[in-house]
Amino acid sequence: MKRKMLIPLLGLTVAGLTLSFIPIKLPFIKKSFEASEKQYTYLAKEADRLRNFPRTINKKGELVVKSEWDWTGGFFPGSLWYIYNKTGDEGIKNEAIKWTEALEKAKNLDQHHDIGFVMYCSYGNAIKYLKDPKKVEAYKDIIIHAANTALKRYNPKVGLIKSWNKKKSWDGKTTWQYPVIIDNMLNLEMLCYVSDITGDPKFRNVAISHATKTMQNHFRPDHSTYHVVDYDENGKAIHRQTNQGYADNSTWARGQAWAI
Repeated sequence: MKRKMLIPLLGLTVAGLTLSFIPIKLPFIKKSFEASEKQYTYLAKEADRLRNFPRTINKKGELVVKSEWDWTGGFFPGSLWYIYNKTGDEGIKNEAIKWTEALEKAKNLDQHHDIGFVMYCSYGNAIKYLKDPKKVEAYKDIIIHAANTALKRYNPKVGLIKSWNKKKSWDGKTTWQYPVIIDNMLNLEMLCYVSDITGDPKFRNVAISHATKTMQNHFRPDHSTYHVVDYDENGKAIHRQTNQGYADNSTWARGQAWAI
């Protein structure tokens, strides 16, 4: 009985070893980038026509664009840099440079916390993928400026970067004094990077403080997250709610992904 079972098991093992030496092709990655390249080439033409940064499509199928002061501006040039890195297309590179540099004024964006989204997705990717030392050095100066702007929203007593200014909660019942949203975690990479290139630990220290307090107050026992935690002037969490999720006690999927 044991011998009868051993033969088919041995056959499966040999088959498995044979398959392990066959190179696995992932044509969908190549096809995805080819499709993206066409889409973003067209999108760049539309962005030029509308003279602003693409954000979404409305119900009529029309392209919605925003200025550099919106929180989504960095995603368009950031995506162009990813496509250029994969394809080497010079046309895409030129568009990436143009739309990255169009965001320079946003290095002073201090009315909300999203400067990391805007500047690190664009200038951060440019620094990674552009082989032009002169431009890269100029971009680093802009990233350092942006990181200093981000620190304007940090209160050492609270220990977190303030996401939004004082505002009413989604239900209109509560006024948030010092709201911090889980999205803010995605801005911390820029701060750590700037500490790396400047040797100044203040940026990383803020990022660590923010991440530590987020772990303490944004997470439930089952590791799901609140979208918004509001703090008082002493850094005590006083409200745990949502702004875009289903309910205060639900998990907003996009925010949970950013937390992870």
